[in-house]
Amino acid sequence: MNDTEHKFKENLRHISIRKKTASRICSTQVLYGASFSNCDIDKLIRSYMVNYLPSILEELNLKNLDFDLLNAIIRGVCNNILKIDEIISKKLSKNWSIDRLSETEKSVLRLATYELIFERKFKKLTIINEYISIIEVFGGNPDFANAILENISKEINEI
Repeated sequence: MNDTEHKFKENLRHISIRKKTASRICSTQVLYGASFSNCDIDKLIRSYMVNYLPSILEELNLKNLDFDLLNAIIRGVCNNILKIDEIISKKLSKNWSIDRLSETEKSVLRLATYELIFERKFKKLTIINEYISIIEVFGGNPDFANAILENISKEINEI
């Protein structure tokens, strides 16, 4: 493989990774919005795509994101939210309930838990690192989230 082919393949992989990251960022924002609205999720996704996606894509220098991933993880969380919340709740201390978490923390932890437990398409470390970065950018506590997700990932085979 010559240098040009190698750089092209690296760039394709890099764009693919960035599209997945963008999908996770957008999913976090859609779920966050859903926590304040009784709108159906399809309406929220459409609204997000029209009103916010263009600026996200511009900021990340992307033409598109991984819509399949975005739809799968948002719908997966919505369809499994009770089980996901139960999994997260079991990892919180006895004096701490899921209701005490910020909406940002809940959105990120729900998406990460869904991908770790139900989706299982990507490596655990990749999922945890992606969502820890997202929670840090959105003002959550990355150490807290990391501890919860590490504990969830250790028990994947038991759940």
